[in-house]
Amino acid sequence: MTRVMMLCASPRKGGNTDLMADAFARGAEAAGAQVEKVYLDDLWIRPVAHLADEPAMRVDLRADDDMPKLLERLAAADVVLFASPVYWAGIAAQLKAFMDRWSCYAGQPWFRDAMPRKVYAVGTAHGAPMPEMGEYVIGPLRDTASYLGGRYAGDVNFTGAKFAAVGNHPEVLAECEALGRRAIEMAREA
Repeated sequence: MTRVMMLCASPRKGGNTDLMADAFARGAEAAGAQVEKVYLDDLWIRPVAHLADEPAMRVDLRADDDMPKLLERLAAADVVLFASPVYWAGIAAQLKAFMDRWSCYAGQPWFRDAMPRKVYAVGTAHGAPMPEMGEYVIGPLRDTASYLGGRYAGDVNFTGAKFAAVGNHPEVLAECEALGRRAIEMAREA
């Protein structure tokens, strides 16, 4: 069975990116996938610590937090949804801290094997009235998928500052569902 991990970076449960992730999950589940939703704000993931210059020599000096177990579950996933609002022209700190810690494991053979096999997608919401503001999240995460050697299924960008406003936009939620189905189809093509 195709496994999906949704990394929800917003601390606002029930907010826009959370509802977008739920719609993505509906699409993925309709395509026959098993979905796991992770609220990064509920976990204890510290920022990356000092790293050795050579990736093969790196050790995660802060491995006593929730990071190693979450990364193990992520490695087993076939599809990853990054669900992050735009905060101050960037990715939410919860997701950024998790991703920065990947540097500790990038030299490990299991990490180098697992990450390119994945299909990646992005859902983002922001309060700015200009849709292009979503690129502050979409661009870096799309580039991350490319850097890892994974395949990119696409993204959904919602402009709306009010809590859960995306619930009044069925066309956006339908786009998220379609993205979930597309990501599963891509994962099965591998």
